Amino acid sequence: MLPSHVLASAVGMRLDRADVQWHVSPGQDDSLMRFWLTFGGVSYGFHVGAEDEILDVIVEDRGTDADMGIYGRLEVRSAAAADPAAAAVGQRLVVVHDLYAGYLGKPIGARLSFEHVDLSVADWEDELHWAVGDLPPAVGVRQR
Repeated sequence: MLPSHVLASAVGMRLDRADVQWHVSPGQDDSLMRFWLTFGGVSYGFHVGAEDEILDVIVEDRGTDADMGIYGRLEVRSAAAADPAAAAVGQRLVVVHDLYAGYLGKPIGARLSFEHVDLSVADWEDELHWAVGDLPPAVGVRQR
């Protein structure tokens, strides 16, 4: 299902909170795994999709920490100031535009426009990418 369809019921609502799950492994930079945006008590999870590069947005509870032994651990934290989603907390979601790979590509992302900031997210090369405003040019998305 397209991100814009999943998030349709959140349009017009204020973003209550943003939470982020990181893969933490000693000696390596933390890696973004997924994040949740909560509107009116309903949390929407943003994940790398199972089918190649298709962003998966679903209604679900916020995740929890998990120990993965020698592979590190998963940590869920409230969005920090440096996390793109933090800039939108407290703002009303105005519209959601789906983002596509190239001109005829699959829906691999979404641009969430809030009152004063846009949050873009995409599943590109099996990694989750996010940014305030536009995604970097290396992430090949476009809005239809």
